[in-house]
Amino acid sequence: MDEQEVLRTIDAALRQEGFKKDWSQSAHSYYVGRIERHGLEAEVSIEVPDLDFVDPPVIKLLSRGKAEGKRTPHLLGPDDMVCYVAKSAMVLDRYDPGGTVLQCLKLAEKVLGDGLRGRSDLDYVDEFSQYWAAGPSILVDLPEGFRGDGEIFYVGLSRTAKDKLVLAPKDGLAPSLKALHAANRGTKATPETAPCRIVRVDRDLGADRGGALPRNLRGLAAFLDRIGVAHELKLALELGTGLTRWIAICAPNAICLAEIQIPKRFDRPEFMKSRKSALPKLLLDRTEDVAVERHLGSPIDERFLYQRNLGIVPSLAGKNIVLIGCGTIGGFLAYNLAQSGAGSLGGCLTLIDSDRLSPANLGRHILGISFLGQNKAGGCAEYIREQLPHLAVDSRPVDATAILKSLSGDLVIDATGEEPFSIALNHHAVSQRPNYPPVLHAWIVGNGGAAQVLLCDGPEHGCFKCRKPKLAGEPRYRVMRPDSDNELRRNPACGDGLYAPFPVSASMSAAALALDLVLAWNSGDPRHRYRTRVLDPDRSFQIKDMNLTPAPECPACQTRAQ
Repeated sequence: MDEQEVLRTIDAALRQEGFKKDWSQSAHSYYVGRIERHGLEAEVSIEVPDLDFVDPPVIKLLSRGKAEGKRTPHLLGPDDMVCYVAKSAMVLDRYDPGGTVLQCLKLAEKVLGDGLRGRSDLDYVDEFSQYWAAGPSILVDLPEGFRGDGEIFYVGLSRTAKDKLVLAPKDGLAPSLKALHAANRGTKATPETAPCRIVRVDRDLGADRGGALPRNLRGLAAFLDRIGVAHELKLALELGTGLTRWIAICAPNAICLAEIQIPKRFDRPEFMKSRKSALPKLLLDRTEDVAVERHLGSPIDERFLYQRNLGIVPSLAGKNIVLIGCGTIGGFLAYNLAQSGAGSLGGCLTLIDSDRLSPANLGRHILGISFLGQNKAGGCAEYIREQLPHLAVDSRPVDATAILKSLSGDLVIDATGEEPFSIALNHHAVSQRPNYPPVLHAWIVGNGGAAQVLLCDGPEHGCFKCRKPKLAGEPRYRVMRPDSDNELRRNPACGDGLYAPFPVSASMSAAALALDLVLAWNSGDPRHRYRTRVLDPDRSFQIKDMNLTPAPECPACQTRAQ
């Protein structure tokens, strides 16, 4: 079906429903009609901008008939676009364009009908933030339950992006954002920070069923009165200097900010200095002249950023985690641990590695060319601090072998992939139990044939050496097939040493497998402490995840027994 045939089919379907094409619009499929079903008497427009139907038709409410003035959920933006289906919630049939358009129209009719008859009041509450948003969104970094005086900071998040506004407690901007704020102010004319009054309410915004959203100071005063915090407006107007004032309302269902724009005629010393205490009354007497712009707050606080995606799984917030090895596995794992909350809310993520990033590492390391020559642990810590706010990330550019006896924390992770080091670490961990942290080992088998992880957290389960008690013997659970030897190569540059070729996907798989086990440990139920992910079935055996049992002949465990 070519484009013209699709358009003819859509035209026939909509004309059958009484819709007429609006030739004044530039769009080639823009129709206007009336809805008189589901209790509706409204005029709508429907446009089909995507004839492949990846995106649904755009339906807008032009007039509401008898429902004029009623609050209606599922309408977005100033042009009342109907939010009748989520983009990924329904697959549209591009081979039945007429039927698909009518199907979408019926969905929109029902959504509008339910809304105008009050059947979707809870939806209005859920979507309140979408209706409030008018101006640019503002990042909000507030501790849980914070209220009182905060500040709006102007932060340049990148060299090309415009300044982003960030709301935080006064003098409480996260270190990484503070550095960007300071650097930004040093390179271009950036406004000073603006005070903001932060108000908290215990009930959902939009549940009061009354009033329009504020466009001026009168509307804002009425809105604050409806939610029981009218007295906060005077406090907000007394804050700061210049012609802008801010107030933020933090509710369970939204963070809504109002930017109050004071008329220029008040920009005189008599109002801004000598009679500043009288300014709120003067403005409240002229509320219609004082414009208000609404902004939606987007949370970026520690709890939101690092717990949101985990659902009911607890984040790593508050934990002290030591990661040894920031190479091909450890680099990805360090960032994944940080994204999962390691280093937040009083915890610390400590990275240990004595090696430096070389050109040979770039093909499978998280760090890029700008970090060449830097210590890997320091580079990874710097990269994490640049990308993620709040986190306490420490780096130690030392040989971990020299400090094995004194390692401490809630969890030690060995991502070196070097068996001699892993055996040494395992020896100290087993011999010092229970006065040594649990240890998690992560490594790649062969040339990317499989990824494996092992958590050693007590004598009732096998340790790293229990996998293969005798160095010259066979492993208890063989992973690599007999004809798949580990290939080692040497770079032409003699100082680079031997390396095992494998794709970066193997490093990422090992890091992901390790993170899953870390999160399971943190939840209190590691279940399978010995896990394997086969990456190349032609060279690797499938091994079930298990709890490794102690091997009677394990020399590390025997040392502990003595």
